[in-house]
Formats: sequence, C-alpha cells, structure tokens
Amino acid sequence: MKNDEKKLQLRVLTEPEEKLRTRALYEEAFDDPKPFVDFYYREICKSNVIITAEENGRVLSMCHLNPYLLSVRGRSVRSFYLVAVATDRDRRHEGLMTLVMQRAFVFMKEKHIPFCYLLPVDTAIYEWMGFEVICDFSETAERAEEIRKRYDIYCVRDEIYRRRQKEMLELKKYDKGEVLPEHPVIMAKVISQSSFCQMSGQDENTAERDLLTWLKKLNIYLCEEV
Repeated sequence: MKNDEKKLQLRVLTEPEEKLRTRALYEEAFDDPKPFVDFYYREICKSNVIITAEENGRVLSMCHLNPYLLSVRGRSVRSFYLVAVATDRDRRHEGLMTLVMQRAFVFMKEKHIPFCYLLPVDTAIYEWMGFEVICDFSETAERAEEIRKRYDIYCVRDEIYRRRQKEMLELKKYDKGEVLPEHPVIMAKVISQSSFCQMSGQDENTAERDLLTWLKKLNIYLCEEV
C-alpha cells in the first residue's frame, strides 16, 4: 500500500458532526441530486454508522451502514444496508476499500448481525467479499398489507420508516431522488454465521454459500430503502 500506515486511521463515525465530513466524498463519488443528499445527511445519517479510512483528518474511503429492522418469516431481525461505498478518486487501487469493508464486517459481527445487504453498481466489486445476488431491487412501492401477505423478508414499516419513505417518494416525484443502476439488484453477505443459523433454523456447520442459497429461496421485498 502506498499509504504511510501510521497516518492512516480506520474510524467508526457515530456523531452527526463527524459524519458531515464525509459529504464531500459522497458528492464526488455519486450523481445524486443535491435535495436527495441534503435529505440523506439530515435524516438518514441521524441513525447510521459510517466506517472511514482517514489520513491526516481527510476522509479517503468510506462505507455507510444504515440500520434496518427486517421481518424474516415473521421474526424481527436487525440488519444493515450498506450504501455510499466510495474511495477518493486519487487514492483508488490502494486497498483502502478492503480495509474499510473488513472493519465494517467486524463492527457488524460484534453486533451479532446475521447478514447485511447492498445494492451494487457492479456485482463483481463485491462477489469476492462473499456477497451474492439474492433478489431484484423492487422499484415499485407496494402497500404494507400486501407486503406482509406476499413476502418472507421485508423492512418493518415503523413510524420513522414511513416518514422517510414519504419524503423519498416526494423527491422521486420531481426527479430529485437517489440515482439507481439500470437494473438494480440486492446482494447479501453472511456476517454472523451463528446468528444466521438461529434466524433460519439451519445447522451451525452449514457453509455460508448454502445459507445464502436458503435466503435466495425466500420471497424478498426491498424497495426504496436508503
């Protein structure tokens, strides 16, 4: 790695003012409209965790861990939706993202998270880390009662979720929402194997790939979450 590792720091950001320091990298890396970015940093960053690689106080690489409560076959399961995975354009190909993602996996494992998920620009970026495609990303919002009837896995629609969803749909109405890939899919990775097996009823010696196969067989609905 080109970096002087004594200067490089991996940090877990939880305070709002600290998280704001990542906005410049977000705006450099993504094409989301300013109203959406304003909403994201005002609302979503209230409760998320951001893993960063920093050098002399400058954010070089990051991954946002956005918490969601999922219903998995009627059971409440905590998970994280990984978004805003980015590295400064002048510091790419130095292994920074690998360090950030590894730190994120450790953080989530300490929280006993069964699995995490993300929406990739390119699936090849994440396959080598153990992520696999589990379903398409649903771009059509369905009614909550229909979701509960038809799907095995979905995000729990609590008051905070509904408020955020309403604001995001309003942004989309005026073409100011998040910019998605042409054919968005959801990838998942097993984080805590023991927690996953408790959730799914699988034997604890089951291979991670087989656990993801179990997940793929379920009806999954993931829509406008960020």
